[in-house]
Amino acid sequence: MNRFAGVRGYTLVEVLVAVLVFSVLAASAYGALDGLSRAAIDQREHAEALADLQLTMARLDADLRQLTHRATRNPLGQLEPPLSGSTRGLIATRAGWGNPSTLKRSDLQRFGWQYDNSVLSRLTWAVTDPSASSAPQVDVLDLELNDFRLRFRDPAGGWHDQWPPVNGPASALPMAVEIQLETERFGSIRRLLVLVP
Repeated sequence: MNRFAGVRGYTLVEVLVAVLVFSVLAASAYGALDGLSRAAIDQREHAEALADLQLTMARLDADLRQLTHRATRNPLGQLEPPLSGSTRGLIATRAGWGNPSTLKRSDLQRFGWQYDNSVLSRLTWAVTDPSASSAPQVDVLDLELNDFRLRFRDPAGGWHDQWPPVNGPASALPMAVEIQLETERFGSIRRLLVLVP
C-alpha cells in the first residue's frame, strides 16, 4: 500500500474534460467526412447524368447524320416520307445499321424519337417497312427532362415545326435539325445539326 501513496491519478473532472474534448473532435471529424461523402455522391450523380445526356445526344446525332432518302410503307401499304417529324419527335430511316453477325438483313433501319410526359424514348424497328404486327423496340432514356423540341430547316432557309413542310416535297430531307432540351440539372441546351444533303 505504501508503494502507491505518492502516485497521483486523474481526477474525475479531468477525465470528463478529456472525454468532452475527444467527443467534440470526433463530432467535427464526422461532420467533415459526412460532407466529403455527400460531395462525392453529388459529383458522381452529376457525372452520370452528364454522361447519359452526352450519350443520348450522340445517338440522336448519329441517327440524323445517317438519314436516307428511302421512303417506307406503313402497315396499310401506303408510302410514307423518309422523315416524318413534329416538335415532339420524328420517325425516319437511317443507313449504317451494324451487322456484326452477318445476318441476312438490310443495313437500313427504321427509327424514331418520341417525347411524351417528360420521357424521351428511342424506337427502332427490326424491318424497314413495318407491318401491323411489327412492334418497335422502345429504349426509354432517363434524362430528367422538362422539355424537348425539334425544328426542321428547309433548303430555302425557313424553319418548320413539322416535316415534311405543308407546301414542301414529301421526299425531301431537312438541311438542318434544331434540338432544344430543358433539363433539371443542366438547364437549357440547344443543338443545331447541319445535315449534308
